[in-house]
Amino acid sequence: MAKQTFKFVHIPADISEPITEIEQEYTEDKAVECLIDRLKAHFAKQRPQPTAEQRKRQREELLKHVPAGTNIPDSLMDAATNLNMVENIALITNTPANNYVGVNLYCDDTASITEAPFNPRASDITTCCGKPLQVRGDAFLARVFDNEDDFKRLDFSLQEVSSSAPWVKAAHDQNERKRQSESAQSVMQRLQAQGRSGTTVEELAPSVAAREEGNAAFKSGDYGKAVEHYSNAIDMDGTALPAYNNRALARLKLGQCEQAQADCDVVLAADANNVKALLRRGAARVGLQQPLLAIQDYEKAAELEPKNKDTQAKLQQLREQLTTRTEGNVS
Repeated sequence: MAKQTFKFVHIPADISEPITEIEQEYTEDKAVECLIDRLKAHFAKQRPQPTAEQRKRQREELLKHVPAGTNIPDSLMDAATNLNMVENIALITNTPANNYVGVNLYCDDTASITEAPFNPRASDITTCCGKPLQVRGDAFLARVFDNEDDFKRLDFSLQEVSSSAPWVKAAHDQNERKRQSESAQSVMQRLQAQGRSGTTVEELAPSVAAREEGNAAFKSGDYGKAVEHYSNAIDMDGTALPAYNNRALARLKLGQCEQAQADCDVVLAADANNVKALLRRGAARVGLQQPLLAIQDYEKAAELEPKNKDTQAKLQQLREQLTTRTEGNVS
């Protein structure tokens, strides 16, 4: 299969480092995952890595929850204990109006938990696009063509990282139209969901302080201590869904899949469309040898974020693994 190339842009969180253009080689059958896999590797290098002893404990803990003698493929073990997600943020959504061409910003899904440094340049770009975000950690910009039938990687050049670039204006106009079409009720709900974490009152709340301590422990790789702090936050405020979500991730790192699933259940009972909780419960169910239930969670997450190719790729991988195991049982 012939190899192709596309260009994308890397925006380091460290402003002393230059913004750079990167060329990626790929084959058509790897168009979706080629970039995601590269970014996963990049973000993995920046995160605190678990020690060999921590990995051993993760595996031992996971094996406690499956029948004795069960052989868990390495791929399933990795999915359950080594969540490595890339967050895909559509700055300009691919629609018929723009010929199905979109521009996405990619960042580390765990950046907020690990307290990755603030990325002022990437954050400024999202603001110019009419979608203001506080981006943490390194970020990447890439362009895609996606009409649901065909998916292609398109070039995004260094010269386009400018507030005056045509795509930025198009993104701003598109996001402004979306805002204007929202009802007053949906606007209020969005502001409450996005703005609550930024208030001075919550920053001073004991439950939030405990959660921040949990984030610090998670960042250092002390997942057991992180669970303790998140549990303290929950004891102080039983409605603190972020603490449940974060504790689920820490428990997954420890291989505590049943407990992680329970935390996700709490989040999803209050917010059935919480994508992070769906993905983390899906990973927990993989670890618990419940592939059909895991697929349901990944399918729901894919419905909520249909443009998230990372989720689509994970769903496809899980389906293929299930098919392979089924065929093996038949034979």
